Amino acid sequence: MQEDGIDVSDFQIKLLQKIEELTLHIIEQDKTIKELQNKVEELSK
Repeated sequence: MQEDGIDVSDFQIKLLQKIEELTLHIIEQDKTIKELQNKVEELSK
């Protein structure tokens, strides 16, 4: 399916890949935040 010269299915695949990439990045950042929170708790004792 093409719309205005853009293959919509290819575009959707690229969007899904980017969403997956960003999701993995968020997961890694969440791990880092939890580690830093644990360090702060240890230092504040």
